[in-house]
Amino acid sequence: MASDEEVGRQILSIFMQYKVGASGVLRRNNFIDVRDADFQRGLNKAVENRWIKIKLRDRYTYELTEAGLAAGLNAGLRPKPLG
Repeated sequence: MASDEEVGRQILSIFMQYKVGASGVLRRNNFIDVRDADFQRGLNKAVENRWIKIKLRDRYTYELTEAGLAAGLNAGLRPKPLG
């Protein structure tokens, strides 16, 4: 089982894969590669680390923060080509 930190980084890597900039958003269906059993734990860790924010009026929309973009780029999670 992956740790909360690992799943949080997996969520962050998906933002990088989709080439999302700071303040950019993705919806829950973009994270299909993250196991459902792990997703909430990773999401909580990413929010705790201030990498992402959950939209107030739509709990299935997640916004990448400046800190999240910096963490993703510093971790070598460079944007990957889609497809």
